Amino acid sequence: MNTKRYIPHVQLSANQFCRAIEISSEQEGPFLLPHRHDYWELVWCQEDRGTQSIDFVEYENRSNRFFTIAPGQVHLSKFMGNNVRLLLFSPEFVGADRRSNQLISTIFSTYGDRSPYIDCDKQAIKYLDPLFTMLKEECEYSEKPCDWDLMESLTNGFLRYLSRYAKASTKGSEQRDTRVRKLMELIELHFKEERKCEFYASKLSLTSKRLNEVVKNERGKTVTQLIHGRIMLEASRDLAFSTKTIKTIALEMGFEDPAYFSHFYRKQMNESPKQFRLRCSDSAAL
Repeated sequence: MNTKRYIPHVQLSANQFCRAIEISSEQEGPFLLPHRHDYWELVWCQEDRGTQSIDFVEYENRSNRFFTIAPGQVHLSKFMGNNVRLLLFSPEFVGADRRSNQLISTIFSTYGDRSPYIDCDKQAIKYLDPLFTMLKEECEYSEKPCDWDLMESLTNGFLRYLSRYAKASTKGSEQRDTRVRKLMELIELHFKEERKCEFYASKLSLTSKRLNEVVKNERGKTVTQLIHGRIMLEASRDLAFSTKTIKTIALEMGFEDPAYFSHFYRKQMNESPKQFRLRCSDSAAL
């Protein structure tokens, strides 16, 4: 295996819960290198230049496009673009109540409900621009400690205006079948050890046939396909961003036979785990 450059986890410091950052033409700092997130991030593009790669899929920057990146996702931007704004906040920052959780779920594509970005109506900028400026100034104001209660209120306001003015094509999935969202939550918790549709159907008090009908109608995939997709995403993250052996990754994904894991991976991804790891190793050398 080729020696790979270390791909870091990027964290907010212990005494920071939120940051608002502006990037002009200078491409520097850990936010622009390949990394895994331990926080929520919005990437606010202000021109049609650059790309964002999120969980190994590349997306084009667009003016007033907000990329939504959740904790645990992998993020790479070989060229971030000019005049980009970043809003970062820790998982515990925006409250744990039902309304806050619903807001985060609406903004961020945490279970693959849609592409990981929101295209925003231009009308929103007159609200989002001053809110971002206030967030940035509060972060940078050094004469007194940051007012985190104020920062939380401003962040909530920013997210709510973003949700209000999101174009219909990129709105969240709040009107979709709640059983599918619950299924995705269950898959997130159990995908490494439970691969049978029957397990998830019983948790939702449905038959396997009915659950597959519901999921197929909304996602165009079967329950098994969703489980396999989640396994492949986690395995690919480990292959690209860890030094674990393929055997270790196979065991952690619930495969007792590494050879079967390699066969399974190739069938799903059209390349072997080793080929994928080498390809990522080459692309990580910026």
